Amino acid sequence: MFTKLKQKIPIKYFMVVYLGGLLVFSSVALGEWERLWRGIFIVLLYAVFDLLWTYVRDKTWYLPVSSMISGLILSLVAIPEPPFRFIILLPFVAVFSKQILRLGKPRHIFNPASFSMAIIAFFVPSVSWWGVAWGRISSDMLASILFVITLAVGIMILWRQNRWHVALPFLLSYAVLLALLFWWNGVVLARLIGVVSPLILDGTVLFFATVMLIEPITSSFPYLRDRVWYGVSVGFFAVLMTYLSGVVSWANIDPLIFGLLLGNLVASLLFLPQRRARAAISAAPRQSASPKSAAIYNPSF
Repeated sequence: MFTKLKQKIPIKYFMVVYLGGLLVFSSVALGEWERLWRGIFIVLLYAVFDLLWTYVRDKTWYLPVSSMISGLILSLVAIPEPPFRFIILLPFVAVFSKQILRLGKPRHIFNPASFSMAIIAFFVPSVSWWGVAWGRISSDMLASILFVITLAVGIMILWRQNRWHVALPFLLSYAVLLALLFWWNGVVLARLIGVVSPLILDGTVLFFATVMLIEPITSSFPYLRDRVWYGVSVGFFAVLMTYLSGVVSWANIDPLIFGLLLGNLVASLLFLPQRRARAAISAAPRQSASPKSAAIYNPSF
């Protein structure tokens, strides 16, 4: 029964409604209507850029629902009041990443929204998580409501997309490695849970783990163990970037965004079948690869 119910949920349209609802809720709750209009403009630009790029390449038109999702993520996570030129650049760079930086035709390497914000971060601060970061259990009723929505809908998304084995390993590795980092920096063991738990039970991390981390293309790998290690690796790289951002004192580094991109790259190079097939051919040049080993994995959703 639950399997049939799961398949009846049109996940892309569900995500548009969910993310659009977050954009409206946060804009209204914070009294920042300009952020709503700016976010809608970013979504429209993303859809137009993606449509035109696809038409030039394939001579076809389509309903850009995935573009709307990525545009809404940019609207919720990027700085809320960027200069106008960056309002243009954010969706354009994301579409460039999606259309050009690929391993095979169906698969882009990087999460497009994260790639765009990371590139812009080399010039100006680009990441704020403004639409979700204020969601937490507190005396502020609206903040508590946002946290509950993010948690409840996030659980539903993980159930619908079968991505527990990506999100939970990420959360576990991120929490454990953060605890080790704080312990290394002098936090006593008795205080570690109190220090780390607010950083995990946070609207930012929950949104990241249930929306951006499990983006269908970049989180799809042939084997369960590959997807588990992908989640673990993103947790590792996020904590590594947390450490490095303190060492180099570069405030523009967002550990989650840069950790996700490193995880995208490393997992794609290690776990995709076409990469494995090439490695096997290089290791045994005198043996011909079987069709099965050389098959290119095509994500099923």
